[in-house]
Amino acid sequence: MSKELLTLKTGNTSWWKNRKYRREAASKIKELRQSGHKLKKIKSYRLNGANSLIYTDYLIR
Repeated sequence: MSKELLTLKTGNTSWWKNRKYRREAASKIKELRQSGHKLKKIKSYRLNGANSLIYTDYLIR
């Protein structure tokens, strides 16, 4: 059984951008789950610097 790491943009510090990124991430996760994959959230993080994106790593099984 192979395991893959998936990184998605799941949020932002701006409320309207946060809404956009959460919708995109949720649709991708839903698509993967409907195709039979199982996902496990590993961690959420922000990169250093002016980037305000929030990333989340998922393990696909």
